[in-house]
Amino acid sequence: MIAMKRSEDVELATIAGMLHDIYTYSTMDGIDHAHKGAVVAREILDSLHIFNCKEIDTICSAIYNHSDKDIKHLPFDEVLIDADVMQHCLYNPLSDVHEKEMARFENLKSEFGLL
Repeated sequence: MIAMKRSEDVELATIAGMLHDIYTYSTMDGIDHAHKGAVVAREILDSLHIFNCKEIDTICSAIYNHSDKDIKHLPFDEVLIDADVMQHCLYNPLSDVHEKEMARFENLKSEFGLL
């Protein structure tokens, strides 16, 4: 939904979303999971032989940066970051959501008319 609204590649955004926490799920270790997950995702995507190098770089950049929510990144990376924020805020409303995520969530609510 976010990728579509922002005219970003929906297929690549879907793949990035599916793989963004792959390191945490495969190791049960969340420390530096975004950076480590980008490495794992690249290995998986390379082995599939269905994406070109630029597409893999795009997906892996988004995964690498998805935990860094306090600065702006490339527009495609922002799609995954904001999707992650929406997931945290909508599906884990009682969890301890960080202030930087709440600020992004307020912007997302406005962008998508969820006020």
